[in-house]
Amino acid sequence: MLRIGANAVDRSSWQGAVEDLTPILPWHIDALGAFVQATEWQVIYGVNLARNTPADAASEAAYVAARLGPSLLAWEIGNEPDLYRRHDYRPSSWNYDDYLAEWRSFRDAMSAASPGVPFSGPATAFELRRFTLPFAQDEGANLAMLTHHYYRADGDASDSTLALLLQPHPGLVTELSSLVPAAAAGIPQGVRLAEANSFYNGGVPNVSNAYGTALWVIDFMFSCALAGCAGVNMHGGGSGPGYTPIADHDGAVIEARPEFYGMLMFAQAADGLPLEGTVDADAAINVSAWGVDRDRSGTNFVLINKDSSRSVSMELEIGAAAPRFDALWLRGDALDASTGQTLGGASIGSDGSWTPQPPEPMIASNGRLTALLPPASAVMLRSLS
Repeated sequence: MLRIGANAVDRSSWQGAVEDLTPILPWHIDALGAFVQATEWQVIYGVNLARNTPADAASEAAYVAARLGPSLLAWEIGNEPDLYRRHDYRPSSWNYDDYLAEWRSFRDAMSAASPGVPFSGPATAFELRRFTLPFAQDEGANLAMLTHHYYRADGDASDSTLALLLQPHPGLVTELSSLVPAAAAGIPQGVRLAEANSFYNGGVPNVSNAYGTALWVIDFMFSCALAGCAGVNMHGGGSGPGYTPIADHDGAVIEARPEFYGMLMFAQAADGLPLEGTVDADAAINVSAWGVDRDRSGTNFVLINKDSSRSVSMELEIGAAAPRFDALWLRGDALDASTGQTLGGASIGSDGSWTPQPPEPMIASNGRLTALLPPASAVMLRSLS
């Protein structure tokens, strides 16, 4: 799923209606439509709320809906409205009630121009109690999904390090424990963290683009799934030294970054009901364990060693599970390395190609399976009949 959003939404204008904003032209939408039809992806499409009119939003919605067709999953109106006062988009007296009135005027105009296309929102940065939860209550009946954003910390802060990123974040679980119940009462597609990544303000150079993010993103996505989140959208774009799963420049993909490797490993595992493993280990060893009860029978186990220098022998109690497992390994040169990572013994090409080596078989004995994880590595174990 692709989200057309983030700060660029409120800095752009349909057909150049606002002179000093980046124009969105019909041929841009034509190209987007061709792309999503070729890939069979769905799109959350954001329109400018900060500097726009309901009439211009409706005109944009009519054109986008006609070109994207069934690929258009939902509209989004504005990006991180809880920061509008900070960005000087609105006066200091502007509040949630003002936002809601504006949002509804845009919703009504866009609904008339594109009947049947649902809405998402509020795409908030952090104001959970003052924006997101009230919005769920006030507009939940009109939403396809409730959206909120997530970053571990400020990318400009001195303590935003790889060590911090790789530690569990109770704040994520706390936020989702409020969001998921709020969406459960009638929002069909539940909660989506529609913008997320390591550290906001573009990430931290040599941290947000380092191999350690591949291990972090697996933990992050499993945490979201276990909490009942419907999905996440990882924010990215460009080729700078901060965060982006896929680096691009002038319209061409340069490389799949380490974070993308972790996302791909999660996708290989995510085939059913997520499970959280209980780890009995020395607290000084940073390891985690996850599982998936597969829809078509069997189990996937994901073991992660986030220690930078020590190998870890992990013994998995599998009980009556099948005795034979295929192993898919995620490996890197070092947690802080920006290149050299492999998944299944293979790298991912700039064209998205990936040809993993044949999986390594592992055999369980007496209901237990032992895996030796090198420093900074992860393995997915897939049970076989």
